[in-house]
Amino acid sequence: MAGLFLVSQAALLAPGAARSAQNPAVELSAIPNSEARGLEASPSHDIAIEIVSPGQEGLELSARLTDDGGLIERDLHWTIRNPDGETVYAGDSPGAEISVPPGEYAVDIRYDAVKLSSYVTLLEGNRLMVSYVLNAGGVRILPRVKDVGLPAAKPSSRIFVLGGKANGQLVATSELPGEIIRVPEGDYRIESRFAAGNAAAVVDVHVKAGKLSAVEIDHKAGLARLSYGGLAETPVAWSIRNADGQTVAAAEGATADVVLLPGTYTASASVGGDTLSMTFQIASGEARDIVLGN
Repeated sequence: MAGLFLVSQAALLAPGAARSAQNPAVELSAIPNSEARGLEASPSHDIAIEIVSPGQEGLELSARLTDDGGLIERDLHWTIRNPDGETVYAGDSPGAEISVPPGEYAVDIRYDAVKLSSYVTLLEGNRLMVSYVLNAGGVRILPRVKDVGLPAAKPSSRIFVLGGKANGQLVATSELPGEIIRVPEGDYRIESRFAAGNAAAVVDVHVKAGKLSAVEIDHKAGLARLSYGGLAETPVAWSIRNADGQTVAAAEGATADVVLLPGTYTASASVGGDTLSMTFQIASGEARDIVLGN
């Protein structure tokens, strides 16, 4: 279950000196798969007011990761509601600029796993410019198989809050290696698995506002490259059982990559009404070709 982890932090939008550390293995979360809800940020904001003629009132909204950082140039999702709860603006853009009559408006921002809710009061003859500070950083997860690299098997990473009132809350998921996910500053637990196989690893990471935490996870596992030697277009259903006879992985297709913990396994390929089987052993850092059929 354990893996090797390299956690480095650098400026979120610029390279910087990296710091690495190894994390001890901890128990995988028992939380089942559920929808990632994001996490409410603890923001601050700067306000500027422009005096305009009546009827020219409006809002100009922007966001930054940190108080001394530049404006975010990537798209955020903005939702603005009027005092009656009606949506007057919803869209994806770095900022939101709209003309609206005086009143109190609810502003919701979503930036990856970062959520922010705020209320602003627009007075008559004012154009209100608000720059929100999200106090957020980023996580980039790079899952690999030790001494093998990134297999064709799709990785799956889940990010949970570690500590505080939201402890255990699932805030983000990713199936894209190297994807940058923005999260509020704080402590998180990352669970890493592969779509096919029984290998899993977990690492804890502290994310600082305005910084990117690059987490490299080397699973202490092996890679079984399954291949059916018959016609490529033949439908094949694979199952992998451990030494206790438990099914630990399943896949379909003439070829498949399965990431497995060290041990002894039996691979079975169901082709039409026939079942072909082979028992094999795999070690950490080993890649094996398992070929069944002619």
